[in-house]
Amino acid sequence: MDSKNLRPLTHKEKAVLDFIELFFTENTISPSFIEIKNHFGFASNNSVQRYLKQLQTKGYIFVPKGNQKRAITILHSANTLHQNFVSTTPKPKSFASTGSVHPPKVTEPCSLPLLGKIAAGQPIESLEHNESVDVPFNFVMEPEKSYALKVEGDSMINEGIHSGDVIIVQDTHYAQNGDIVVAVIESEATLKKYYFHNDKNLIELRPSHPTMEPMWHHPSKVNIRGVLKNLIRKY
Repeated sequence: MDSKNLRPLTHKEKAVLDFIELFFTENTISPSFIEIKNHFGFASNNSVQRYLKQLQTKGYIFVPKGNQKRAITILHSANTLHQNFVSTTPKPKSFASTGSVHPPKVTEPCSLPLLGKIAAGQPIESLEHNESVDVPFNFVMEPEKSYALKVEGDSMINEGIHSGDVIIVQDTHYAQNGDIVVAVIESEATLKKYYFHNDKNLIELRPSHPTMEPMWHHPSKVNIRGVLKNLIRKY
């Protein structure tokens, strides 16, 4: 939807959108329904769904069907058109306190290298440059340090990552426990949750699937190539 055709926001709709933008700015991912619910003190996720539906209907966000985790896409900032607001509402603390942090601005899509496929299952292939993919600008905090991969397999399905999704990865060789990482083992790449067990001196690459077992490797065998930051799903 063109910004000229955006519909006005109510106080609460703008507050919800402000929070989503602030959360994305600070965490590089969109908030979950539970995080939105807890922030505003809503009684249930139904209230969250109602506000997200209103924001989507008015053209400010896009939420894929099925309510996948962290799948909110910002199409227009809450401050795109000041004249659209019914009235002003206080900005989230980080915006108001410093005056130096602003919501991500929506511009032209960002083009990232698509480095082939990544296995959400057993490792399948090494990473090789193949083509590029256009992604929403606000999906990428550091384009020069980011790339995209297409997911194959469903071992991360409980994290809302499905076969066929395109993931946005920040290039890094370091990870913290709990990060979803791109790991290369003997020239084969896989997407798993990372845990280093100091007592065993082993790295656990853990799937998010009830029927799949973790993979264990000596640190010398695991090459971290990036940390998951976002994903794109096509229907």
